[in-house]
Amino acid sequence: MAPEPARSGQGAENPSLQACHMFVRAIAVEFRDRNIRCNAVCPGFIRMPHGLREVADLGKLGVDVSDPAMAAQQGRIGEPKEVAKAALFLASDASSFVNGAHLFVDNAFTAI
Repeated sequence: MAPEPARSGQGAENPSLQACHMFVRAIAVEFRDRNIRCNAVCPGFIRMPHGLREVADLGKLGVDVSDPAMAAQQGRIGEPKEVAKAALFLASDASSFVNGAHLFVDNAFTAI
């Protein structure tokens, strides 16, 4: 797969995402003594209007967003229920000791 061309807005988007990651961790530490947890759900491309628009916009910029390319990057496009289940896990007692975490729901997209 060819390298992805620079996208407009990434200069602001990337630092903003990193700031959000650090904000989650800071809130988690600051409020843990009050039994308030703070975690982040980080979805990949999800079959929702925003995710489909992102895929279409990347295609317009020349990025290969064909089914085989998506399969190589993320396996497939994610489903909204998969993100919802991750959020429900973080809201449940099953994650009572999970705090300051980033739960990537992207089928290892960001691991590449």
